[in-house]
Amino acid sequence: MKVSHRHKVEPAPRLKLQRKAREVARVTLYSRHRQDCKRREETNNACMCPKWARYFRAGRLTRISLDTCDREAAETKAAEITPSLKAASEGKPAPERAKGKLLEDAINEFLATKEQSGVTEKHVAKLRYELTAFQTFAHRAGLVILAEIGTEHALAYRNQLEGAQNTRAKRIFRLIGFFTFCVEMGWIMRNPAKAQSVKLRYSDQQTPRALDDAQFAALLAAVPKVNGRTKDEQRTKLRALVLLMRWTGLAIRDAVFIERARFVENGVSWKMQLRRAKTGHAVYCRITNEVMREVLAGANPEGRYLFVDEVPTGEKERDNAVKGWGDRFRKLGEVADIRDEHQQPLSVTSHWMRHSFVLWCLTHDLPTEDIAALVGDSVEIVAKHYSEWIAARQERLDSRMLAALGLV
Repeated sequence: MKVSHRHKVEPAPRLKLQRKAREVARVTLYSRHRQDCKRREETNNACMCPKWARYFRAGRLTRISLDTCDREAAETKAAEITPSLKAASEGKPAPERAKGKLLEDAINEFLATKEQSGVTEKHVAKLRYELTAFQTFAHRAGLVILAEIGTEHALAYRNQLEGAQNTRAKRIFRLIGFFTFCVEMGWIMRNPAKAQSVKLRYSDQQTPRALDDAQFAALLAAVPKVNGRTKDEQRTKLRALVLLMRWTGLAIRDAVFIERARFVENGVSWKMQLRRAKTGHAVYCRITNEVMREVLAGANPEGRYLFVDEVPTGEKERDNAVKGWGDRFRKLGEVADIRDEHQQPLSVTSHWMRHSFVLWCLTHDLPTEDIAALVGDSVEIVAKHYSEWIAARQERLDSRMLAALGLV
């Protein structure tokens, strides 16, 4: 039979399929190459650069460090977490090895509960920071299911924390609170972070860290060497901020948002007076003309505030502004490379300026109650935090008294 081609049928138009937001198909490995890596253009991950993994959850790309530079070890870790992530993304039961609540979902529900309970944004932000760090740690260990986390994992997480003991104790306390919530919800039977082997005791006898005159001079000298994203204007302000905090004992939040009107010149010196943002206590301090000239030369030339154009209205924005200056302080400490008597590097932070001011006051025999008024704290707080320095001063005074009495 002859087929007529008189009326040729046009093919149906091809519809361009819209790609759905990717879910977890697999965990993909990749290398974050170092600057000097000779295999930057290769895709086989055969180099010895840090290995990372990426996957999609709810259409959102997530990247986690696998904490290794070895390709085989990275592949093993990726294989451990892939089944649970894929099952969760497809709405299927988790594999037999990993049944139960996902750690990520438990964290999200915990934070949502905290937000609705009326706690401050700052407190929720601290919880979110801590739990995000713990989730990253857990993923590196191949743990994505809440019930798989045991005391040994909480202990390993605690042991890799850095910073002062009281800071680490607070971080573990937040982790304990999260797992307590999980127990109350019936997701797990026991709190893995509440074991005595995991808890950290708060120490009342920690000696604050301060800089001596030579170390402080080295810190100031390192300001022009701070690079990265720090601009020239920020470096100039950073030097002014360092000087102001060192010679007034101001905490960084008070210093960053300080108003020009808080300083009054009276010829022989300058007078500063304000109320601390944290406690509301009055702060009063005298500043030499030389120091104040340097501070004003590096701060904003005009305007209401010395270091910011305006104070952000939101608490989160204010915290971010303070954090930015705190990060520059830490970077400055790294550049200065200040070391202790054993030639170990010191992690200098902005709070060291406050401690340095208090140490200077104590070594110049100012009474504890006067120092408390200068820094805006109670006498009890000053005596508690600087007890070792105060004891050393008392021993020095005792030896002077013995000498004055002719007993030595």
